[in-house]
Amino acid sequence: MTTSTRPGLWLALCLGCGTPSTPAGPPPRGAAPPSAPAPPPSAAFPDATPDSTPPDRPPSSDSAQTDAPAATDAVPTTPSAEAPRMFRGRSEDDWLRELSTRPVVRLLGRFSSTAIVYHFALGDGVEMAFKPERPGQELFWRHEVVAYRFARAVGLRERVPPTVGRRLPPAVFGRWAERDGLRVTGRDRTVAGAASVWMPVLGRAELHTPEARRQWVPWLDPARPPPPEAHSERARQLSEVLFLDYLQSNHDRFNCCNIPVDERGDIVIRDNDAGWYLGPMRTLGHPSVIRRLPRSLYQGLQRVDSAVLRAEVERDPLARERLVEGGVWAEYDRRRGLALARINALIARYGAAQVMPWP
Repeated sequence: MTTSTRPGLWLALCLGCGTPSTPAGPPPRGAAPPSAPAPPPSAAFPDATPDSTPPDRPPSSDSAQTDAPAATDAVPTTPSAEAPRMFRGRSEDDWLRELSTRPVVRLLGRFSSTAIVYHFALGDGVEMAFKPERPGQELFWRHEVVAYRFARAVGLRERVPPTVGRRLPPAVFGRWAERDGLRVTGRDRTVAGAASVWMPVLGRAELHTPEARRQWVPWLDPARPPPPEAHSERARQLSEVLFLDYLQSNHDRFNCCNIPVDERGDIVIRDNDAGWYLGPMRTLGHPSVIRRLPRSLYQGLQRVDSAVLRAEVERDPLARERLVEGGVWAEYDRRRGLALARINALIARYGAAQVMPWP
C-alpha cells in the first residue's frame, strides 16, 4: 500500500494477492489549502522523470477553458456525437439499471482487505460487486460512485466499471451482516453501498514495480516520440489512470493490487474509494503527473467543471446521501484549473500531437 490519509483508509482488493499492508498515519484534517502546488509527485503519483516545462499556475475561472493552444495547434472543444457508452459488451445504462434494480439471488463470495467486497449473483448471468458502508468507512462506497460519475462525465471509457449507489436488506449478507459490522440505516433498515460490475478476472500486471516504471514512464514523456504501436494502448491506459487519480487525489493506486488488468490485459480502474477526500485534495499530488493523455480527456476536462460534475453525480439514486465532504467541489475546480494549465503549457511547448497522441 502507499501512503494513506487516515488509518484503515485504503482498499487493496486483490483476489489472491496476500494480506493487506498497514496504512500510515493521517495528515492533519481540515488543513488550509497550500498557496502553491503540492510537492513533486512521489511513488503514489508516479512520474519519475521531471521535465523543464515552465511552472504551472492555476488559471482564473475565466481562463481555465480559454488559455488554449494557439494557431495551428488549436484543439477543438466541441465533442462530436457520442457513441453509446459500453462496458463488457453491454451499455453502461443497462448495467446501472440491472445493478440498481435486480434482486439478489445469492451471495457468491466475500473478499476482505481494508474494506470488504461481496460478490452477488443477480440472475440471468448478471453478477455484482458490492462495497458496503461500515463504521469508519462511511465514505468508501460514496467515493466509488463519484469516481465512476467523474469518469463518465469526462468521457473516460471502458476503464472504470459502472457503479451505482444501492441499498440491500441485511438478510442477503447472511451471518456476515453482523460479523462485518455492516451499518443498517434508513427507515427501511438497509445497508447502503456501491454496486458495480463484477470483474471475473483481475490479474496482477505489476505496473507499480521500479522495473515496470522504468519501461512505461518514458512512453508518457511528450519530449520523446509517441510510444511504439506495441506499447501504445498500454501507455494510453496508464495516462488515463494518472489523469483520473490526479483529479480525484487518489494516491493508493500503484501497489500490488489496485492497478489490475482484465482477461484481455486491459487496465481496470477500480478501488477508487481513496479519492475525493477533502484533506488529500488540498495537499497531495501534483499536475506534473499529467504528461500525455487522450485528446478526448482534455476536451472532457474543459467541459466538466464542478457544476457539470455535481449534476452528473446527482443522477445516482443515492445522491441525496451526501456523497462527498463539504469543500470537495471547490477543490476539484482548483485541481482542474491546475491540470488545464499544465496541459496547455505542454501543448504550447511540444505541440498537441506530442501531448495527445491518442483520440
